[in-house]
This record gives sequence, structure tokens and C-alpha cells, in this order.
Amino acid sequence: MRQRKIRGDAAAPARWLLTVPRRAVARPSEARRFRRRIRPARLKRILRATGAALLLCAAARAARADFDAPTVSAQSAAMGGASLAGLGGDSASLFLNPAAGAGLAVPEAYFMYNQLFTGLSGVGSLGQSLLSFAAPTPIGTVGVGYSDFQASSLLDQRMIGVTYARRWFDGFDAGITAKYLYQKYQIGSDPLAAIDPVFRNGTSRTAFALDAGGIYALSDVLHLGLALRNVNSPDIGLATPDRVPRQIQAGARYDFPDMALHLTADYTYSRESAGSLAQTSTPSLGLEKGFEKDMVRFRVGVTPNQFSGGIGLQLGPLGFDYTFLLNRTVLSNNAGTQMVGLRYRFGDAPAPPNYRERGP
Repeated sequence: MRQRKIRGDAAAPARWLLTVPRRAVARPSEARRFRRRIRPARLKRILRATGAALLLCAAARAARADFDAPTVSAQSAAMGGASLAGLGGDSASLFLNPAAGAGLAVPEAYFMYNQLFTGLSGVGSLGQSLLSFAAPTPIGTVGVGYSDFQASSLLDQRMIGVTYARRWFDGFDAGITAKYLYQKYQIGSDPLAAIDPVFRNGTSRTAFALDAGGIYALSDVLHLGLALRNVNSPDIGLATPDRVPRQIQAGARYDFPDMALHLTADYTYSRESAGSLAQTSTPSLGLEKGFEKDMVRFRVGVTPNQFSGGIGLQLGPLGFDYTFLLNRTVLSNNAGTQMVGLRYRFGDAPAPPNYRERGP
């Protein structure tokens, strides 16, 4: 997860500025000017909300909803945010690794809802959703996706993506995703927010971003992946520049077909303007085990800050996924992060026992 060092006298004090992403925290100079106008009667409530927000800022990237942390499917999240979780193509990976859609044999629709830190005291509802659709065509796979993150009465982030993926050579898939980013702060009728310099040019901002990805099959059982996200590092700041950093994620998946077992390993690096290598990089491991001819799949994943687990059910063209994520920095006063996903394939898609059975 992205992290930024926050000085003790620079944390944003306003409740309506407190969100999971770091960019929702006001700049130090703006925070100092705003603090001079705070009424003492509101200080205790604001400090409680500030503490809750700082806890959320320590959440792992897979449980976040910032623009530089991609929206992932429940299957990928259960495996530690694996960039190569899907077999036989994945329409839900357009924001994670655009190349994953190249393996689709039939049109596919996916829906996911994510309830972050359920029951965490001092924080309103935090919800995230993903809706995607992709279909193979004679020239490659095309798809569209919509992601939405809402912090109740605080922040609304939306992302629309259009993706294209194609199998170019034997064992190599490539894809790109163009994204439209929208961010709006929900300041309501707060009179102090209305006159704050942070919002002198409005409370919302839009930007465009570009992702690219590739997947290469070294053998029938070993696959490598690489994703480049936010290549153009778009600016979504309101009063001052605040660029979404470029992010690189490299992953590998090793399959044991006879055991219906899949192992994944990923490493993600975010090009932050500040922070040590340990703060800007995230290694992860994931495992998926299938039972009853892959009708039931159990998944687990781990990162330095997070443990995840889940189950998947496949009943003909309909698939259901459930994932539970627990962050080690936010253990108390909440029931963890809960994710559910639904997948529907329009047609009889062949099982993908051999990744090298390439298309034209």
C-alpha cells in the first residue's frame, strides 16, 4: 500500500477530508491554516476521526481504493492480489493486468462488491464495486469496466476503463487499458469547507491514465506477467499538483494440473515521491486449490501487512467468489474486509488445462 510520512502537526483535521487514500489528507500548509479556524467544540470529534483515518492509511493496497491501487477481483484479492490469478482469461483484470483478457474464449461479465473494514468504529461506510464485461473478437478481446469507491459523506472516486488485449505470438499476450478517473470530495454544507483554499477551484477533479500489461507462457505450467499502471502519472490534485505514481507489478504462476493446484508470487513497486523501498514495494504469495473438478476452489494469500482467504464456486456458466481480508495494522473494532464476486460466461467455455492452446 502507498504510504506517505505525515508529520504530527500536519495531519488533516477536517472530518470531510479523511479517507483511505493518502491524497485525501490535506497539504501541511493548508492543514495549518484550516486548524486556526476550528472551533474547540469540534476538536474532540475531529481528533477521533483523524485517528481512524490514519489507521485506514495503513491498510494493505489490496484492501484500498486509491487510483494507484488497482481494483481487483475477489479471486485475485484472496490470493494476495495476484496478477495472474485467472485461468483461461479474466474480464475482471482490466485494471490489474490488461493482458489477462486475451485468453477469453466466450463473452464474460463480472460484478464485485467490497465492504472495507466492516464495523470499524469512528468511520462511516467504506464500499467499493467493480463491474466489467469483455468479449473475444476476430481482432482480439475488447472490454469495458467501471469501478466505484465511496466513503460515506466524505469521498467518491470513480474509474471507467476500456481495454484491448490480443495474443500476438505463441505464448505471449499483451493488452492496454485507457482509464478515466473522477474524484469528488463530499463537503456537504460545512461552511468552513466552503471557504477553505483547498476547494477554491471546486471539489472534484478528473484525469486520464493508461495501463499496459503482458503475459508470457514459458511452459505449459509456468507463466510470467508484467503490468505497468498509470504510465502517464496523471495529476488529480485540487489546489496543488498530486500525481498518481507509476506502478509496476511483476508476477509468476506455477500450475500443478494433476493436483488442481496453482501457486502465484507477485512483486509490486510504486514510484512514490517519498518513502523507503520497503514502503513503496509489496511482495505477495497466493495459492488456489481446486476440488470436484474445479467446481470448488479454496484460496489463500499473504503480504507483509495482510492475510486473505476465500472460496470460489463454479456452477456451469455461473461463478461465485467470496474473500475475507484481515490487515495486521487494523485488527481491532472491525470484522475485516469482505468481498463477493459474481461471474457469468455467455456460452460453453472450454476448460483451460493447457495455457499453450493459443488462439489465432
